[in-house]
Amino acid sequence: MLQYLRSSSSNPIIEPKENLLTGTWVRSERPSDEEKITLLRLGVDEDILSDALDPHEVPRVELDDGWTYFITRLPDTDDDFNDFTTPILFAISDEHLFTISRDSLGRLWQPFIDSAQVPTADRTRLFMRMMEAITNQYQRRVAIINRQMRAATSDVVKLSARDIATLTEYERKLNDYLDALIPTNTATEKLLGGRILKLTADDKDLVEDLSIDFEQLIARCKSLLRTITNLRDSYRAVMDTRLNETIRLLTVITLALTIPTMIAGLFGMNVPLPSGSESPFMFWAVIIFSLLSAGSLSIYFLRKR
Repeated sequence: MLQYLRSSSSNPIIEPKENLLTGTWVRSERPSDEEKITLLRLGVDEDILSDALDPHEVPRVELDDGWTYFITRLPDTDDDFNDFTTPILFAISDEHLFTISRDSLGRLWQPFIDSAQVPTADRTRLFMRMMEAITNQYQRRVAIINRQMRAATSDVVKLSARDIATLTEYERKLNDYLDALIPTNTATEKLLGGRILKLTADDKDLVEDLSIDFEQLIARCKSLLRTITNLRDSYRAVMDTRLNETIRLLTVITLALTIPTMIAGLFGMNVPLPSGSESPFMFWAVIIFSLLSAGSLSIYFLRKR
């Protein structure tokens, strides 16, 4: 998909346009071969375009031939290849702002288009607003993970193997978020130097706010990862305690049954009984003695833990 979107100071509502005008937002998602040729004809660097469509691309910022290229990653998309994040390229030229992704980003851009009130000709401000939309998306995802973790782990003693598997999935997702947020924050801080992108005083304030938001997201993800580690350790401790209790109980039962087994073995070797083998009460006497011995031994070990 290749779409031209534009707004102005007099009409800040972003609307699609048929033709490419100066100060246009060029939105490209899952570009076809023909659309890639169009992007290259408009001045996008071929190598950068290839990197933007690489599912493993790491966030970074570059300045090449008067163009500013900013690659970052988005959370939780419909990408069939990636589980948790997918790359997106922001390319800023003297006339246009390009957003290029290998995934459909309607869930990100449609709310942005409906709510943004910024002229597309102000490319730097538009780029900052788009980055704010990305940080908001990360914040929502992290908040959802936090709520789901609290619901799944309200009682450590009642944790199950399924809960641990869920925590492991959250851990993978948070690590993927960190792999995207940390280099994105580094690339954002590079913008403050003013060498890559010309910034006004207001723009610098926006960049600083973005950097603070990314740092808070990074700290939140690390905090949740520590919580997952602590919960997993607690689960392991609970499981070890339960296993020790089970082994202790089985050991007591084994020891308690040793005496009746030994008595039954001794008197089962066709030896004469103390009161005579013909006595009708001797069998029950042996049974009662065995049970009393087993019960006494069990009570002793259970009390001594």
